[in-house]
Amino acid sequence: LILLLILVGVSSISLKDYQSAVMMPGLVICFAYLLFSVLLGSRVKTGIFGEVGFIFLGFTVAYSVMPAMNFLILDFEFPPNFDGLNFSVLNPSPPDIADHLWRHCLFVVTVMAGYLAGRGCDRKSLVSRALPAAELWVVTTVLALILGCVMTISMLSAPVEDYWSHYTRFDSLSWGARRLVYACLILKAGGYYVALVLMFSDYQRFKYAILVFVLSISAYEMAYSFGARIEALSILLAALCLYHFNVRSIRLKDGVIYFGGLLVLFTIVEFYRGANFDIDYALQDFSEKGLKVASEFGAVYYTSFHLYFERLHGTMPLADWRMLINDFFTIVPFYEHTEFNSQYWYAGIFFPDAVVPPQTMGPIADSAIWGGEIDLALRGLFTGLGYGWLARWALRSRDRLFANVAYAFLFATSVMALKYSLVYQVSQMLRTLIPAVLLVILFVNVRVGFRRGKLGESAMKSWM
Repeated sequence: LILLLILVGVSSISLKDYQSAVMMPGLVICFAYLLFSVLLGSRVKTGIFGEVGFIFLGFTVAYSVMPAMNFLILDFEFPPNFDGLNFSVLNPSPPDIADHLWRHCLFVVTVMAGYLAGRGCDRKSLVSRALPAAELWVVTTVLALILGCVMTISMLSAPVEDYWSHYTRFDSLSWGARRLVYACLILKAGGYYVALVLMFSDYQRFKYAILVFVLSISAYEMAYSFGARIEALSILLAALCLYHFNVRSIRLKDGVIYFGGLLVLFTIVEFYRGANFDIDYALQDFSEKGLKVASEFGAVYYTSFHLYFERLHGTMPLADWRMLINDFFTIVPFYEHTEFNSQYWYAGIFFPDAVVPPQTMGPIADSAIWGGEIDLALRGLFTGLGYGWLARWALRSRDRLFANVAYAFLFATSVMALKYSLVYQVSQMLRTLIPAVLLVILFVNVRVGFRRGKLGESAMKSWM
């Protein structure tokens, strides 16, 4: 609070009026996040670092404040091809940029209010309730399943030469082969979270295996995707979440250090990927242009700014009403779900030659298509209430396998709700995790024998 007050004082003295106009909503967002953290800390017993609402709002604050910092650093002098996402070509003025930052602030505040209402208070500590320790053969079986899926995917993948072709590596496969790959991708992704939860249930036994698993999977996913960071980030965040609840509560100071390290690491990966993985070119670009804010943090702001610009000028392209409910149907596997996806709608209109959509949408951008600021406030409230209820359910059911895996997934992929929606994230959670969890239960029943009342029903009830 003191730091924020100092920043406000400095900004009012040293910054020009148009700079202060942009800095003010950024400071309000930071202050709101600080106040939310204090209120949340007084209501929960397990520490705020493990709260999915805290991590989601951390992402939201970063994707709001970092672009504002970049604008101030550039002093609103946008170089050619600043973003390539229909932002700088609009010649945005500081007042327009500030107005849209206030929309981000509206979303942040409504999510906070919804989360505090939906999360409620912990009446007793949940630390003593935990999933029973997993046996070695169960963990080994899940790891073997993951390895089998990885090998199948690698064998059926077409050659990939760059980041963009990574997204089309299976387009040449037959219908059946492509469905086999999709099944392997689902089981592999779900298996990651199941394996982590099972290993963290007996941390002392599996702590070195966890370290090797997390590092190897993170490296594999970044190499496999030619620099895409979302899968690696999700695995690292899931590991931190499970460590927080199963080993030792992560203090806020340590959490800031961990996230700072992740920020630096993934910023380096972005610039390295932008240099086409040429270290000499990357170093030369850094020496010539200096330190830059990672463009990833502007992804949510740029697209939503553009769509609100279209809305305010009455030039918004027509949108099919089925786009409103498309995210509910993404739970259905083996189907692309692109026809009524707002990302593909936007790319089809503004980037018709793109191989895959080059931009991010999310609740802020989607609100511009439909109801504007009122729509945005309702989306923020729904997101906060949804996360709050899901957190309350999962953290009160920590002796259940599915609740543990589901919460780790929600925590680790919370940025998905900012780039798509909470409905989309929950749909992906169910589509990804249910097959892997059911397979684990099947493995247990096959190995020990399906004995009614001893293993079959009791395993299903205690794990699900």
